[in-house]
Amino acid sequence: MLARWCFALIVLTACGSSQRPLLEDLSQHENLSLFKLQSVQGIRDGDRLAAQAMLSDSSSILRIDMHFAVGSPTRLESGTWQWTRTGSASSGTVSARSVTFLGGQDSPPSIGGAFDLMESGGTAHYRVNIPVTELKRQ
Repeated sequence: MLARWCFALIVLTACGSSQRPLLEDLSQHENLSLFKLQSVQGIRDGDRLAAQAMLSDSSSILRIDMHFAVGSPTRLESGTWQWTRTGSASSGTVSARSVTFLGGQDSPPSIGGAFDLMESGGTAHYRVNIPVTELKRQ
């Protein structure tokens, strides 16, 4: 009986979701845990999907614009980001580590994934982990 309870506990633990932070500083110099996903919106046009995510803490806004090719698998074609902070701004391109696309036939599409925010030198400085979210129309 004890073996069954141990097995059930292991299965439930393995099935639990891992909580990745929404926004990570890959150099680990900044604590970005206060950032919240403010909105994810976009529109699908055939096999193309344009989406925009907005993240914010109390003092700055991170905007990520992405263009996807919907297919099997759905892939990021291009993306840019712009981070406006008090007194400064930075920007760059977006690279996809993973993309999840759901639906879009009878209901609004949903998109999510892990995306690296690249600086001008081509180095990933931040990572954004967007949960699969239904797109609001732009």
